[in-house]
Amino acid sequence: MKKHFFSRIGLFAIVLLISGCGQKEESVTGEEKNKVKEAIDQAVTRELKIYQRAKQSVEKIERQAQERREKELKQ
Repeated sequence: MKKHFFSRIGLFAIVLLISGCGQKEESVTGEEKNKVKEAIDQAVTRELKIYQRAKQSVEKIERQAQERREKELKQ
């Protein structure tokens, strides 16, 4: 009878240990949320600026090509 009692306690302790490890809740503070939001904003802003510069470069090249075509037509 004592064997069953100790084995049940051991089994119960293992189950509690395993279930306790899986249920850790990490609370995110407002400061951490702000840091994450700021990092996302910076990344998006950086990508947007890269896109805008690329768009401006393409527009400049297109204008130059158009001007060359017009000059060739005039000659």
